[in-house]
Amino acid sequence: HQMKMKIDGNLFVPCWKELKKCVDLVQNSNAPTKTTANTKQSTLSIVSESKGKIRLTLHNEAYYYKCTITIDPAYPDYSAATGGKSCLLQVQSTNFPSPIETMLTTQAQEIVRRMQEGLSSERALNMSNPIKVPKDFHLNTAEFKEGNMSRLTNETIQNIKHDTEALKRVSDLHNKEASAVRAPGGYVNKKALAKERKDARRTIHKITEAERAADLKAEEKEREWKLEEKKRLVGYYDLYDVPAGGTIVPQPSLFVLVTFLVDRVKGLVLQQCPCCEKRVLPVNPDELNSMYVSSSMSTNKDKQASKLKKKMIPMHTYCGCWYHKSCLHTFITEPPFGLECPTINCGKRVFHPHWPGDIKQMERDWAARQARMREVEDAMMFL
Repeated sequence: HQMKMKIDGNLFVPCWKELKKCVDLVQNSNAPTKTTANTKQSTLSIVSESKGKIRLTLHNEAYYYKCTITIDPAYPDYSAATGGKSCLLQVQSTNFPSPIETMLTTQAQEIVRRMQEGLSSERALNMSNPIKVPKDFHLNTAEFKEGNMSRLTNETIQNIKHDTEALKRVSDLHNKEASAVRAPGGYVNKKALAKERKDARRTIHKITEAERAADLKAEEKEREWKLEEKKRLVGYYDLYDVPAGGTIVPQPSLFVLVTFLVDRVKGLVLQQCPCCEKRVLPVNPDELNSMYVSSSMSTNKDKQASKLKKKMIPMHTYCGCWYHKSCLHTFITEPPFGLECPTINCGKRVFHPHWPGDIKQMERDWAARQARMREVEDAMMFL
């Protein structure tokens, strides 16, 4: 009888296997490395079996994230006991800036909610992404289906300049072929004229053949890019294509939740910016928090220092990677546009709501900036 009461009063019974895996996961995350040798140990401990409460403390270098997870009595389903959450996540304290902490916590809570609805862990992770696909991005447009996408790159611009120069050369050769070659006495030198025309035609033929080969190579390269682009973007809309109807079977979410927190919280600290390959977060948490503080600077030196800090603010993109703000701005707004994330094993398109997702819009904006720069340069020549 006492054993039955003990089992009935232990809310961890439905998830004891998950809980054991969670403990092992957190302990294994403490494996020392060169950069984490002096880091405090991350821990997962049971606060109350009868209340189903766990305390999770994550450390990496000087950063920490402390929270509690409360298991619902109806786990893996949910009830009013935990406010409708099969795993109720509550942050106790952290030294991450509020925007980063909110993003991580909100996504973790959303994963639990999605799994309550019966989604798999992978699908729940994808659909919980706080960074959404831009409104002006449409995978299923006729333009995309028919393969009419074109991109503006530095290589494209160089090709246009090269084609212009090649056409000018061909035009000059045609004019040369049509011109008469006259001898000093005013007579037509037919032999020299025939040789001149033959040389001109031969040169034109070489140029056109070379240009045709170059165009075919460029077209093949563009075709490969379009195929790669379709592969990268396939599934972006499928994530939101949730079938209506059917029976929702809640999925166990405790281990998925703890795994997400361990990977994202501890992994973020050492993550490198895919562009500059320098760590995204500074070593000192106070320095990171100062990037989000707005203060009135009196001197130009202070203003410049504040502006420089703002450029280093970590930005979380749709693919799940983190960039420095200035690096991400350059990556998105300068050609070639529509590139995949350079992070190893990522390869997804880089989206962020602060920048347009429409490639054509980015091309127009970039062309407008270049035109303004040329106007300034032309004006400087007259000063």
